[in-house]
Amino acid sequence: MRARCRAYLRVMTSVLAMAAAAVFFLSGCATQLGYLAKQGEYLWKYSSGTQPIQALLQSSATPAGTRDFLLRVSQIKSFAVEEVGLRNNENYTRYKEIDRDHLVDVVSACDAVSFTPYLWSYPFLGKLPYKGFYERADAEAEGARLKKEGYDVIIRSVDAFSTLGFTKDPLYSFMKKYSPFELASLIIHEQTHATLFLNGQPQFNEELATFVGDEGAFEWLIMKYGEDSEEYQSAVAEDEDSQTFVSLLQSLSSELEGLYSGSGTRPEKLARKAEIIGDFKKRFSEDLSSRFHTSAYKDLGKIPLNNAYLDLYRLYSDDIPLLRAYWTRRCGSSLSRFMKAAKDLAGRGDVKALMRQSLTGA
Repeated sequence: MRARCRAYLRVMTSVLAMAAAAVFFLSGCATQLGYLAKQGEYLWKYSSGTQPIQALLQSSATPAGTRDFLLRVSQIKSFAVEEVGLRNNENYTRYKEIDRDHLVDVVSACDAVSFTPYLWSYPFLGKLPYKGFYERADAEAEGARLKKEGYDVIIRSVDAFSTLGFTKDPLYSFMKKYSPFELASLIIHEQTHATLFLNGQPQFNEELATFVGDEGAFEWLIMKYGEDSEEYQSAVAEDEDSQTFVSLLQSLSSELEGLYSGSGTRPEKLARKAEIIGDFKKRFSEDLSSRFHTSAYKDLGKIPLNNAYLDLYRLYSDDIPLLRAYWTRRCGSSLSRFMKAAKDLAGRGDVKALMRQSLTGA
């Protein structure tokens, strides 16, 4: 499923870009270097030949729709720096027209009878649960290899990622069709990665960027359009649907965890797993109109729900309630104070463990 509207599925990971950049510094097996070299070539292709936003805004030749998009991005970027306290760099200060509707395809895999993710090794970053490809055929080949080994696999289209300073992340033409909330969430999400990224902690990195990206987008919408605006109200409805959907997936994951931890052979567990997921899809389809405000999840019945899909949501959302509680109770619902606190905690140890200690008084 393609779901740009939520960061939970957006997988805005810096892994591919950092791995590609590392090819110039590493020696090692030919397979790994071949992957790095190929992705690095594409990264260079799509990062070069960009145009400065300010020059485009000043040019009378720039189409009105493109001008409005670039101006909105500049406003969001300023808000992210001045109000959220994110890093002020040259990301999203350049623009490029491309003939794609997304950047890369990312493969994730998980054991078929447990929520144990498959991990890929990356230079400088360690082991992480995803691998990106600029060519869809390469992603499908990697997915086929893992399926043959018995893993559940999901391949997702990805709109953007942060290169954490290796390149100046540009804007691409396909982003012009995003709603104000989607665009603000994307930019703030990626700038959060550029501000604080902890090696070897993919879940914290994605939860942090998802939380700050969405909350920052809501704050920007209120400032720009007001709480009574259609832009803000539609974003709220979308967010409520997302929380409902995540809650449903968490219930499904809990039921499957009970199956996986119980007795029975692998074939028996696989058969029962198929029954549980089939029942879930049926219930979901029957309750669709009563549970959701929007049509964002109307095509779930067509999705091959599996452990890789479910584990992706766990990666992006499991501890967001913890981050929200800390933001509210320790930071006065201030995102700038929250980001400062997160950076301070990162220098002291396990950020989420320290947040829990602070909230419980332990």
